Amino acid sequence: MRHPWVQILVDAPAGGVSFLGGKNMLENKDFYPTPDKMIKKMVDGLNFKMIRTVLEPSAGKGNIVEYLQKEAKKVLGSWTREENFLDVDCIEKDQNLRHILKGNGMRVVHDDFLTYDTMKMYDLIIMNPPFSDGCRHLLKAMEMQEITGGAIVCLLNAETLKNQCSNDRILLAKKIEQSNGTVEYVQSAFMEAERKTPVEVALVKVQFPKKERHSSIIDRLQREKTVKETADPNTDQLVENNFIKAIVEQYKLEVEAGCRLIREYQGMQPVILSEFKKNEDGRTEATGECILSLNLCTQLNRYDGQASVNEYIRLVRRKYWKALFTNPKFIGNLTDNLQREYYNKVSELMDVEFSMFNVLEVKIDMLKNVSRGIEDAIVGLFEEFSHKHYYYDEMGSNIHYYNGWKTNSAYMVNKKVIIPLNAYTSYSGSYCLDYRVRTKLADIEKCFNYLDGGRTDDLALNDALTLAQNSGQTKNIDLKYFKVTFYKKGTCHIVFKNEELLKKFNIYGSQKKGWLPPAYGKKKYSEMNLDEQAVINAFEGEKEYAKVMATSEYYFSDVEMFLLDCAS
Repeated sequence: MRHPWVQILVDAPAGGVSFLGGKNMLENKDFYPTPDKMIKKMVDGLNFKMIRTVLEPSAGKGNIVEYLQKEAKKVLGSWTREENFLDVDCIEKDQNLRHILKGNGMRVVHDDFLTYDTMKMYDLIIMNPPFSDGCRHLLKAMEMQEITGGAIVCLLNAETLKNQCSNDRILLAKKIEQSNGTVEYVQSAFMEAERKTPVEVALVKVQFPKKERHSSIIDRLQREKTVKETADPNTDQLVENNFIKAIVEQYKLEVEAGCRLIREYQGMQPVILSEFKKNEDGRTEATGECILSLNLCTQLNRYDGQASVNEYIRLVRRKYWKALFTNPKFIGNLTDNLQREYYNKVSELMDVEFSMFNVLEVKIDMLKNVSRGIEDAIVGLFEEFSHKHYYYDEMGSNIHYYNGWKTNSAYMVNKKVIIPLNAYTSYSGSYCLDYRVRTKLADIEKCFNYLDGGRTDDLALNDALTLAQNSGQTKNIDLKYFKVTFYKKGTCHIVFKNEELLKKFNIYGSQKKGWLPPAYGKKKYSEMNLDEQAVINAFEGEKEYAKVMATSEYYFSDVEMFLLDCAS
């Protein structure tokens, strides 16, 4: 299923696959999709029963990932649930290729492997990095796997190893030799590929052993007892003006602390078993179950009952994504419905690194989705201010009727509207601006925020309502775009302060309803036919329409572009 953010692909012309917007992917000088024959060679010898977590740091269109998933399914059997095949993270620098990966349901966790920072452990890193920078990519992969243990399979330009003309290349050759890695040179590997090149490649395979964990606690006890640990003096640095940066740094701190604890526990396990017994050599050793148990407080652990680094990281990610989607600084511009929609995405994001890159990607996605739902929100409000509450006699004054385009039942919203919104409790009749009242007024304000395009100074709605409630003010409560008055009969009177913005609201709603001519805002009054002019006369008159045309950039501004600018 394709990703909802984007329409990823256009029809592919002969000679190449096209990106969004028609850009040929072969224009990317580092894009050499790995042919199936070569992927088969790369995968040969892998024990899929020992591989769970995989990183593809130069994923391209996802050829390698797709092949891996198919091979894993063959080995593990069709009876195995899909979630238990492979847990694959993808990295891709090219934005268009990232769209393709996401559209094909693959998890993209970062854009540049060389800047990727995670404590997640990978059983396998498999890659066809850019030929121009393969040395640094493989060195980075080796650095990661040396720490935790795991396999690496990498395709390189053969010249990277044969022509050791730099310190990095010399270091790489030495590290491959020291780690007992294998190198196989392959001629013409890409001559039958989607993008052909006669370059000779080197297939490098390295297996780093899983690290034996040692307990620093035991080590410290064996040292002199006078050694004291000092607290980190830099923790105050987490309190930063940049909200997103601060919460990402806090996440990193929590993940590192928890991972250290888990590794400490793993290192202690051999000496905290529940029983002693004599081995064949007559020596006493511990056996049985561990006296201490370190478990994750959740049912989401998919491997065993004990805590693992990767599952701990998933749960911490869930915690931080959840916190982000409940924080007003992050989701403040979303309507109540969209806030709930994103909150429900938390379980999906447990597998995505909580990094600056991914938080900003989600922010951009969020704002794009806001623009997607804005029409429904504004049109819904437009309707609500009119006939939705017709059964209240006093609400008949909310709208002004006019003869619209091919209809006699068009209307516009007046400067003052009345809606049912009770600010008094049913039990005692006391004045109370509760969550229901605040959410409703906030959603109205957000609709006008989108239409306003950031032109009006902020006025904190919750602060204004709290002050009104505490002081007992019920009339002419001044908010950002309107003043409100509450009556005990259960109604709320709204008076709009900005008549130009109200007109923009009426134009937007009327256009979406089809009540204004298709030529509205595109033709001068003098260029319209008599039917079109008649609608203009009924809606606002020739003089007012001339004002709209003179300031068309205000009345017909691109709301989506404004939202995206806010994200940058």
